[in-house]
Amino acid sequence: MKSDLVEVCLLGKTVGLKGSLRLHNRSDFIEQYKKGAKFYDKFGNIFSIKSYEPSNSLVIFDGFDSIEKAKELVNRTLYRTIEDTKKSCKLKKDEYFYFDIIGSDIYESGVLLGKIDDILEVGAGYLLSVKTDKSILSQKLAKQFYIPYQDNFIIKVDTNNKKIDVKNSMDILLNS
Repeated sequence: MKSDLVEVCLLGKTVGLKGSLRLHNRSDFIEQYKKGAKFYDKFGNIFSIKSYEPSNSLVIFDGFDSIEKAKELVNRTLYRTIEDTKKSCKLKKDEYFYFDIIGSDIYESGVLLGKIDDILEVGAGYLLSVKTDKSILSQKLAKQFYIPYQDNFIIKVDTNNKKIDVKNSMDILLNS
């Protein structure tokens, strides 16, 4: 599988006789599912959308417009290239793609606290999952801790340098 792919959806069961599949979106960008949009599976196969109905999350792919053909795609995970994702998904101010945030170093007052290894969506927002840096693990701190993605913790996000400046996060680490 290409390394520049991002998981965007899982295809569910077939619906009706014309090759419709239930699309389970795993991204924040529903607008990427439109006629002609190209997706990939883990084997590198390309799938192009023939039609998409957002009201009931049903998709039909070119060449898979019968129930028999569509059944071949049930439970398949689909991906998009990072480049296609950035072109088709428009971000608002202070919004970032997960792939631009994961892997970023977390700094508080110039001290490296760790590296983001995941982002969790919780009821009230998002949590940055941080793997504590080895340089401060000797202080018998938690190997993993979570920082809420909120203004009272996040100071600055620099996706170009994969660096996030935070505040009040050392307290979270010390109490984890």
